[in-house]
Amino acid sequence: MKVNLFFEHFPAFNQSYISDMVELLNDESSVDLEVNCLKKSDYNSKVNVKVAPKYFSKRLYERFNGFFAKSYKDLSYWEIKWLKEKLEVVHLHHSFLFKYFKGISEIEATKRPKLVVTLRGSDTYLRPWFDQRWVDFYKHYSKGIDAFVVMSNHQKTYLQKWGVSDDKIHIIPASIKTKNSKPKHLNSEKIRIVSSFRMTWEKNIEGNLRVVKYLIEEGYDVQYDIYGRGNDVSEAYFMVDKYNLHEVVTIKGKVENDVYINQLGEYDFYLQLSKSESLSISTIEAQSLGLPAIISDSGGMPETILDGVSGFAIPFSEPELASKQIIKLINNKELYAQFSEAGIKNVNKKLINQIEVKAYLDLYKNLF
Repeated sequence: MKVNLFFEHFPAFNQSYISDMVELLNDESSVDLEVNCLKKSDYNSKVNVKVAPKYFSKRLYERFNGFFAKSYKDLSYWEIKWLKEKLEVVHLHHSFLFKYFKGISEIEATKRPKLVVTLRGSDTYLRPWFDQRWVDFYKHYSKGIDAFVVMSNHQKTYLQKWGVSDDKIHIIPASIKTKNSKPKHLNSEKIRIVSSFRMTWEKNIEGNLRVVKYLIEEGYDVQYDIYGRGNDVSEAYFMVDKYNLHEVVTIKGKVENDVYINQLGEYDFYLQLSKSESLSISTIEAQSLGLPAIISDSGGMPETILDGVSGFAIPFSEPELASKQIIKLINNKELYAQFSEAGIKNVNKKLINQIEVKAYLDLYKNLF
């Protein structure tokens, strides 16, 4: 089966986990895989990635093919390439590039590749509320898309709000490499808490900091590190100052994923009280290393954990409750170890690359 995966970057900075999955897919003998992207990435991958040519080269290609073949007229460089190469599946992994599907999606289904679009979060929960282009895409062009992939059951339900039919939506959560982790034990007096996310309002930066504030007020010795970057990073600095948490909180900023994973195992708890989330790859990574996850019950977040078994899912507006759940595990070291073991098992059972790859292979085959 000839399959093309289409990206802006391969992978984007905070999506190196996608490269792990693609490399595994590339090893499948039943798939003839090609990866295209618009911009070059410094990430080293075993997969052969073809980067878009310069603008004028693309325009010349489009005009030449459009002149000699009417069927290629008004199609983009990539759409012409996909048709000429007789691809069977084209899978768009960065959904905001949907404009590259508009022409080809209007071609009779039997005369073009099957078209798949992966939706990862803001493209479902946020952008359609204020960007008419997304509303139009779902309402008018979704009929020409053969399958939409979402991260969670909650995201699937929410996507239907915009007019995408149930039978076109498939749940395939993002995943990570298998890790042979051992359960953690809580030994130190200092409680080490970590978060990793884009610094945006959806991640509830203040709510996370209030959890730490409550723990300190209860007399606990806490270290809280936040990894990530984003437009609202100033809120993190401002609220650290407002709550006088300078001695407790460190904003680590942008780090390479391998560096982050190597440090992640040194922490005791993972914290993320997001207001909106389709899934949470960071929560999955933390559980895989045995960290109990204290997360919000927003969107697809609860689907990443076993609530009350490997972590706790609580309303994002209740940081005091989150702190009490952390205290519950601090004061019961045996229960903490059980949560740690359960988290590792949960990820290895449901959220590893092999499972995601199999789900994609099944999806591609079932489109025909």
